[in-house]
Amino acid sequence: MKFNKKSKILGMVVLGAVILVTSAFADIALGSGYYNLKSSMKTTAANLTDDVDNFSVDVIVTTKVDGKTFAESTSNMKYDIKNKAREESGTDLQKGKITENYSYHDENQRIYKNFEDGSYNVVEIQKSRKNDSKIIENPFEEEQAIDAEKIMDAFVGSLENVIQIEESDNKKIYIGNISDKEIPSLVNAISSFVFKYTILDEWTVERLNVPSPKSNIYVKEASGKAIENEEGILESGIFTASMAAKDSKGTEHIYTVEFSIDIKDINNTVVAAPNLDGKEVSYTKEGFEFDEKFIGKYKNNIVEVEDNSFVKRGERIFEITSVEKGNVKGRYYEVYNEGYEPDTVRNFDFSTKYDESEFYTILNYTDNKGEKKQGVMHRSNMQDLYVSFEVIFDEDGNGYRSNNFDDSFNSEFVRVFE
Repeated sequence: MKFNKKSKILGMVVLGAVILVTSAFADIALGSGYYNLKSSMKTTAANLTDDVDNFSVDVIVTTKVDGKTFAESTSNMKYDIKNKAREESGTDLQKGKITENYSYHDENQRIYKNFEDGSYNVVEIQKSRKNDSKIIENPFEEEQAIDAEKIMDAFVGSLENVIQIEESDNKKIYIGNISDKEIPSLVNAISSFVFKYTILDEWTVERLNVPSPKSNIYVKEASGKAIENEEGILESGIFTASMAAKDSKGTEHIYTVEFSIDIKDINNTVVAAPNLDGKEVSYTKEGFEFDEKFIGKYKNNIVEVEDNSFVKRGERIFEITSVEKGNVKGRYYEVYNEGYEPDTVRNFDFSTKYDESEFYTILNYTDNKGEKKQGVMHRSNMQDLYVSFEVIFDEDGNGYRSNNFDDSFNSEFVRVFE
């Protein structure tokens, strides 16, 4: 079950996501308690995204090697579903150093705090992104989750009754425990691959300075407990899983992940933007990709092959003449060498609006035939540009295709320094 950024936290909120999100621990959520827990997870996700006005979540994730903590994160997340706002604060422990973090998001702005100097950065959200989307989405309504659920259901059968259900004070308590001897070899094989190449890959090992798992990797044990309240919402849970593995020297280590969550203050959570009076604040606009330093000329060569040799026919010039608050104006034109002039020599002005798209800087222009067209401009390297013309965007705006006048068009434009 793979979640996007909006639903990543909710994936944690529904508790079993830690178990069900990867193949590593899929099989421990089986048996008679499996379907009850899955139903509770869906109920929790639906209620928190559609039926309540606000709620808070506390999450702690701790990772250990041989019983010693080498990384830990704590998070307090407040969601205002009704007013589309969220507030997050927490700490991260890595290599013995603790860093704090804070952010606030609503429909109009994102606010981040720099704990080194106490300053704040306020990012104005593009108008194009102000839509009817929720502040947090239900992950179980996503296509990936639906497909993953079918796969997980297929595992049921080899481990009956791993998750047990108890009742106390009108609440359901889900309890599950499993050891290495009870885990099928297929699950351990998948676990080894996921653990080595995604959870604790070489980059993470080097960054955190922990022993790298190389061989004999297997799930040693896993356990979990979740509490469902009278409304069918998973209000708290804790999960622990341990992997054993040998490093490059043949020494075995135990890698442990501990996860805990509390869902609280439902319909009693207040989400508010921080008071910035008297604070050092910097303001930027989302999608503010270009500023005055990009004013200038960019070009590439128009080349053809003659007698098995490359011959320069001319140059394409992309010139930015002004940039004001992220809005760019300029001109595109072509210069041909004598004897190589085509029937049509392109020459037109273009302009952009910084908030027209959350994904691209869109060029608006009228071509030589008087037709209104669009293109796309990106930064390339530090000072160069990547430009496409005659662009047609996908319906969702996430992608596009470009005709670029002809097949020989070169989209890479290099800054001209005179």
